[in-house]
Amino acid sequence: MRTNFENRLLRKLFLAVIFSIPIVLSAKTESAKEKNNEVPVVATMKLTFSEKDSLKICKATITSGEKPLGGISVKFYAKRFFSLLPLIPNGKAVSTNEEGEASVKFPKELPGDSNGSVIIIAKVDDDEHYGSLEAKDSIKWGTIISITSQDEEWNMRSLSATGDKAPVYLLSAAGVIIIGVWGTLIFVIYSLFRIKKAGKIKK
Repeated sequence: MRTNFENRLLRKLFLAVIFSIPIVLSAKTESAKEKNNEVPVVATMKLTFSEKDSLKICKATITSGEKPLGGISVKFYAKRFFSLLPLIPNGKAVSTNEEGEASVKFPKELPGDSNGSVIIIAKVDDDEHYGSLEAKDSIKWGTIISITSQDEEWNMRSLSATGDKAPVYLLSAAGVIIIGVWGTLIFVIYSLFRIKKAGKIKK
């Protein structure tokens, strides 16, 4: 009697599980469709510059429509020939405030081109809600480096220069070492010949 009751109970539970599976799958499918039909939130970033007294400020403003977005990490860079130079040491980010603004001071004596122009880039990397954003613009805040000074710097002797522009003291040290090594070898060979000649004379 008890066994039949347990069997009937298990049978009912089994049927309940079987019938509930399509319902759960249908709910998940509907949820996935709703997510796919959701309109993604679009954010925009604008880069502006301001100057007050001796301070030069680069400012990024992030908005969604007319709503400012706070708490988003922004990194600032200056474009170089082969890479991006962080305007904040170690490439740290600045978070936007309640007005959607993040700002950084422009470094003093940052080299620019022949006109002093520097390309500034503000970047947001893979934000959880808004993805990646980037804004860039050029400003004439850089130190002007003339072609003549660039040529002079290129022709200066330094450890990082090519072989023909190595420092004089390094070339002198290398010359002394080479002369010392070859002088020692020549002296050894000359001494061997003298020893051999002296042995023949004694015989």
